[in-house]
Amino acid sequence: MKKLTVVLCVLLMLTTAVWAGGKKDASGVKTITIWDFKCGSGASKVAMEQIDALIEKNNPDIKINHVAQPDGDNYYQLVRAAVQAGEGPDIIMFHGGVQAYEFDDYTLPLDKYISSWRSEIAEGNWAFCSENGDAKKPVHMVPLTTQGFGIYTNKALLKKAGIDPEKVPATKEEFLDNCKKLKAAGIAPIVGGFSGGPYTVDFLFRCFIANIYGDKVADLAKNVDFVGNAQFKEACEIMKELMTKYIDDEASSTVYFTDAGDNFAAGKGAMFIGLLSDVNNWKTFCDALGKDNVGYYPTVNFTNASNKNVQVLQPCGIGYSIMKWSKNPEAAARVLQAYGSGEGPAIFMGVTGALGVNKKADIKSLGYPIVGEILARKSALDVTNILTNEDANSNFDRYCTEAFVTGSISIDEFIKKCQTMLVNAREAR
Repeated sequence: MKKLTVVLCVLLMLTTAVWAGGKKDASGVKTITIWDFKCGSGASKVAMEQIDALIEKNNPDIKINHVAQPDGDNYYQLVRAAVQAGEGPDIIMFHGGVQAYEFDDYTLPLDKYISSWRSEIAEGNWAFCSENGDAKKPVHMVPLTTQGFGIYTNKALLKKAGIDPEKVPATKEEFLDNCKKLKAAGIAPIVGGFSGGPYTVDFLFRCFIANIYGDKVADLAKNVDFVGNAQFKEACEIMKELMTKYIDDEASSTVYFTDAGDNFAAGKGAMFIGLLSDVNNWKTFCDALGKDNVGYYPTVNFTNASNKNVQVLQPCGIGYSIMKWSKNPEAAARVLQAYGSGEGPAIFMGVTGALGVNKKADIKSLGYPIVGEILARKSALDVTNILTNEDANSNFDRYCTEAFVTGSISIDEFIKKCQTMLVNAREAR
């Protein structure tokens, strides 16, 4: 009965979207229907309502029908159902990377639509949003944000524990020593959240991998391995120590990741492993703790590693694509341009704190020093973007839980499972 209910709900939502999408009334006004998982609530809803109103003001022949959909696996099940039906909204939001590439056969090539403003966004971002991430192939998505992970710090709490709040730890030993000092001072070193998913572990491990492999992250899908890499094993050992001593603290318990972010914003811990462009980002924490009281560590550095302080910052966090079934692709393209160029990016970044990709955006005018610090850091690709969809969005989290949350598998078993993900990626190429 539960499965039947889900199917009926999906069909109902699809039917609604089909009726609403691509309409043109007697006055010639075209209704452009958008599906996304950001417009339902919070700051994103506020920002998108402002941008949609601006689009309709500047384009009297366009009416926006913005439909909020659930985030998570249910969202992509809904998109797959639309694809199977061959009907749905004009525009769909995707996460950048493998989740978008899955639908390349059903989204329009955008090169002719973006030609007049393409130069406002770096070619590296466009390449990531091209068919299967291949720069030689057509662009299929307009990137709205970049995305990454890092370690936010509460400078006041670091200082209280006798730690220089302006100094990024140069070594893992220094980082762990800071954690020890914080705990001795009665301060939770790292505020974490594990209910609903091991995001604290997942995000930090992706930071580790970026710093270990640097510009060779993409080569993990070719001929570079996890097995036999001393720094990768060292990362596992550090994670184990953090989970044993410094993350699973009173401020962490079994809360959800978003609630853990609220705890950090309330001053209940010194560090938080968070997103750079989504919930619990720099803006949330700066607004809560003070713009000059929030610091940032890009990662943890490893013994004898060739890279230092390399962060995860992928070329696209979320973006919009036009579906091939849209009856008004030109109008839909104007909607994408309004979100990717002009006032749109500034509105979205200023309201939500999501890091934009448009080079014309005035970062300094935001008034948050931490943004410039993040964007100035050397970055590497997020490892999940070279994995298969199943491994990137399901299996990796499961392995992180088994190895570091429940402890049901050993570090060596975790490394073998991660290596299997690389084998799967190579076989899928």
